[in-house]
Amino acid sequence: MDPSVHEEGDAMSLGTLVVVVASLVLLVAAVLQLRAGPLPFPAIITAAITSSLCYTVGGATAEESTAPSIPIVMGSLVGVMALVAMVVSLVPRTPQADRERRAPLVIATAGTIVGSLGLLFHQFL
Repeated sequence: MDPSVHEEGDAMSLGTLVVVVASLVLLVAAVLQLRAGPLPFPAIITAAITSSLCYTVGGATAEESTAPSIPIVMGSLVGVMALVAMVVSLVPRTPQADRERRAPLVIATAGTIVGSLGLLFHQFL
């Protein structure tokens, strides 16, 4: 067998492996960010990265079907959750109330978890 010729099954399994590893890394990052501290912006950025990964995976599978795929739907949901977390984090509050606010962090982390689980579900479906 010629090593320069790659079978399509090998490329699919490599792509699946990359998506699964990226999803697991995003899940770990989300949990660490939730436990780390009160700053919501790293979690919002991670949610945006998760949304873009969902759209990338969904765009690759969109050619095969006419209905939206799981990653496209999850990418939309995560994107909306990231925007909601950003808006909630920019609402002015008193300094005392600002230290106790965890809603933007929780919303963005939940979005990352939902998107990562959607990607994993799509890969193993």
